[in-house]
Amino acid sequence: MVATDDLRDRYDFLDWLRVIAISVLFFFHAGMIFVGWGWHIVNDETIPSLQWPMDITHRLRMPLLFVIAGAGMWFALRRRTTEQFLRERTKKLVLPLIAGASLVLPPQVYYEWRLQGQWNLSWHHLWFILYLYVYSLLLLPLTLWWKRTARHRAPGTWLFLLGAPLGINEHLLKPLFPETHNLVGDWYIFNHYLLLTTYGYLMASTPDMWKWLCQFRRWSLVMGMAVFVLLISGFNTGVISHDSIADHLGANIFTWLWVMVFLGYGYRYLSFANPLLIWAREASYPIYILHQTVIVGVGYYVVQYAWMPWTKYFAIVALSMGASFVLYEGCVRRFAWLRLAFGMKTPSGGVSYDATPR
Repeated sequence: MVATDDLRDRYDFLDWLRVIAISVLFFFHAGMIFVGWGWHIVNDETIPSLQWPMDITHRLRMPLLFVIAGAGMWFALRRRTTEQFLRERTKKLVLPLIAGASLVLPPQVYYEWRLQGQWNLSWHHLWFILYLYVYSLLLLPLTLWWKRTARHRAPGTWLFLLGAPLGINEHLLKPLFPETHNLVGDWYIFNHYLLLTTYGYLMASTPDMWKWLCQFRRWSLVMGMAVFVLLISGFNTGVISHDSIADHLGANIFTWLWVMVFLGYGYRYLSFANPLLIWAREASYPIYILHQTVIVGVGYYVVQYAWMPWTKYFAIVALSMGASFVLYEGCVRRFAWLRLAFGMKTPSGGVSYDATPR
């Protein structure tokens, strides 16, 4: 048991970070329409100035969510038997995956076909849910052993080194197994987020971890900024080549340091609850499931207008956010079967914390 940390503080700041990370997805996936990287819906004219913010966001958004989800495994296993944990994971992850694939993804595939003339049948953004469920099964023996033995190492400067395994994984596996999110053969990405999920579990199980991250948050921030400046300078001067070992190590050290920054500053300044968090804590998971299809649907119509690219971008962000909130408030949360299908608690369910999106 994490005896010296206040549980309410821990839950609240992780919930805030999860809600913020999911909110950022609206800006990120709307941006995918305008950066020329290839996506379900693309605008003819790109916004070059979006590329750097998008690249940085890509390095931070999902790592933070997987670390929080790993922490959620620790909290869930503390209060549940193995059977209860597996039943809860299946209910929270498999049912929403099936519901999302059946109800949410078809319009996205339809609009992609209308615009590009081809089908792209996959789980799209729901890969996060699938991978997290697989991780829950794979890590269960390790997490149960860790829970029984309670061999918890004290937090310390060794935490700053955890970005290196992420960089080594990328350097060794990315050239052989590029990012696909197809589960089979996606070894670079699979191992990347498996490591981050494991980190989250180990951090949540370590006494005084959050307080340590808070205490050293300024050091994390300084080092995170320093690595960022060194990487940008290296790319601009040609000292660092893209997809080199320096790139892969530096980028993942950058990712990990900034995850530590978010956790440390989050614990310091977001350890509180208010009506917005209470609403968003429940709404974030269904909105995550809905958001990309809504963006694709809105984007399909917006890109056909002769507007400036930035106007289109902000229109897509605003309209897709609004439509997602309306769908959630007007449909998902109103009906028991939809609540169950989207991973929400039913009215008769008990109160429980889960650091996965819900």
